[in-house]
Amino acid sequence: MTGGSRTASELDAIETRHAPKVSIGLPVYNGERYLTQAIQSILDQTFTDFELIISDNASTDGTAQICAEFAAHDQRIRYFRQERNLGAAPNHQFTFHQSAGEYFKWSAHDDIMEPAWLERCVEVLDGHPDVQLAFPLSILIDESGEVVRKHPDYGGRLMSSRPSERFCDFVCKQNDCIAIFGLGRRRELQTTGLISAREESDRHLLAELALMGPWFEIPEYLFKRRHHSEAYSHSVARGHRMAWWDTSRADSITFPEWRSIGVYHQLINKVPLSAQERWACRRLIVRYLFGPRWYRQRWVKLIRDAARGGYRHALRLTTSGADAPGLDGPQ
Repeated sequence: MTGGSRTASELDAIETRHAPKVSIGLPVYNGERYLTQAIQSILDQTFTDFELIISDNASTDGTAQICAEFAAHDQRIRYFRQERNLGAAPNHQFTFHQSAGEYFKWSAHDDIMEPAWLERCVEVLDGHPDVQLAFPLSILIDESGEVVRKHPDYGGRLMSSRPSERFCDFVCKQNDCIAIFGLGRRRELQTTGLISAREESDRHLLAELALMGPWFEIPEYLFKRRHHSEAYSHSVARGHRMAWWDTSRADSITFPEWRSIGVYHQLINKVPLSAQERWACRRLIVRYLFGPRWYRQRWVKLIRDAARGGYRHALRLTTSGADAPGLDGPQ
């Protein structure tokens, strides 16, 4: 089984089976340590009209056995095992393309959803047609499940009716991407770039969703986000991150900080906006680069990004034929 868009036979199969209200995509790679708890938290939801699509990225540990056992006992689970490790981005896309629900969310193999998570988020999307993304407050936990701290909320301006204000709050505040695990509308998500094969693509997707419509942060702590040594942010070195996102692009030299600026410009042009809001978003990008509040921090990152890319390019010229960066990470 490989990733990518749906085939004609897959589309026919989706049309003939019951379409659930919610589809949950769970991409996983070597996740045996936390996977059982994560899957069980999904199955324990008070809202039950969902399908769970698990895509195993050719794991080499006990992930396959865990998934197969769960799938054998719950018909809501659809388990796929990839023939080779595709990387995180194609594996995320695969779960989305297999989905049939009105609403869609991604789940990680190491996080925990409280039982009311789906129920509360579905209520929000059902009751607020303009909302693009619904998610609850989050608690950060460690490897053993002990609470580390409460995750900061995103702030009220992400509920603003003005796209420029929502875009500003997400891009300029440098919020983390925990909202990527929120519940969205599959029809609208289909128009986006999803989780694509580039660094920071989760941030780009969230920026696009912020331009498309308001977010709704439910004031209940219903999500436990696990921080541990095997997580992407801790275990994957900067020079190896393209291999983590997409194994077919392991040798690519990228400039993610510079690219993000270009992506934000593309999104401003892509999403339908009024002339006033489009201009406000463009001014925001200029302030983002040159405004006194963000200038120093932003340009330090841009210079560091250029230096790293240049170093890798020079290293490639002097060590042609060397092995590609190793693949690491849980997805």
